[in-house]
Amino acid sequence: MCCFPLPESYASYVADLAVRTAVDHILGNQLLQVPEILDWNELPGLHAADLAAHQVRCDYASALQGLWEAVWQTAIDKAPIRQELEAWSIADTANWYGVGFDSMSLWQNAVFARAYTREDSHIGLGVSLDIREARLTFWFGDEDDQDLAAGLLPQDEWDPEPGDYGHWSMAGLAPIREGSDPLKRCVPLTGLNAAAARALAAIAG
Repeated sequence: MCCFPLPESYASYVADLAVRTAVDHILGNQLLQVPEILDWNELPGLHAADLAAHQVRCDYASALQGLWEAVWQTAIDKAPIRQELEAWSIADTANWYGVGFDSMSLWQNAVFARAYTREDSHIGLGVSLDIREARLTFWFGDEDDQDLAAGLLPQDEWDPEPGDYGHWSMAGLAPIREGSDPLKRCVPLTGLNAAAARALAAIAG
């Protein structure tokens, strides 16, 4: 796979400002109010819009994990250190990052990340997706969570300064690609796969 396909509901969200505005409005309100001017026969349409907005969010959450698997799982499967990585549980990962893995949390944080232990170090591998592009996050630190990745990562692919979730891949590495159909959009994987592979290779020693 050289381009990760976006689910149709999220592709619509990316492509259409009106859809994006409606979805953001619905998901941004804990309690969606029924407008006073709404007619009875318009009420089912409101419910349908509510359902569609939540579909976007759930599809996005699943797409984030799928993108993670297409990039980081692929890199792990090929890495020399793959046998040395001990995967953390969902609960331990959520506690370490301070985030949840429900669809609402993933939508709000826009990052899906997993954590691993290798000997005395902690490794965090994440992907982020917005309406413009996908980026990677990478953390490599000791048991006290002191950053050990600075100076190891290629600076043409990774920000040398860690931020939220660790070091971020450079912007522009994987802009969302449009297809002939507005709803056929995908994330090119070549640059992300290369950056992920080189990041794991950098810490192999």
